[in-house]
Amino acid sequence: MIGLVINLFRFIISMILKVYQPSWLLRFDKWCERKLGIDIIKQEKKWFEKHPLLLRRIELLEKDSHPPCPLECFDGYDDLIKRLEKLEKK
Repeated sequence: MIGLVINLFRFIISMILKVYQPSWLLRFDKWCERKLGIDIIKQEKKWFEKHPLLLRRIELLEKDSHPPCPLECFDGYDDLIKRLEKLEKK
């Protein structure tokens, strides 16, 4: 019986989300996921099912990405700083 109520509730919410995504409903979904362990809105999974090529591209980008490095590590940074300081003095 509870499973029927949850499935009915999930169906109603998914119909609402086809028209628009109100912020209160998204917050409610987060609360349900955190407190009850129920994922009512499976947005990311559905989006990737519709766009499998983009999923593959995103996975490749994430694999090839590197952690950000500070500006001081780039070649020519010291020369650029000296040039800027020289221009500021003028």
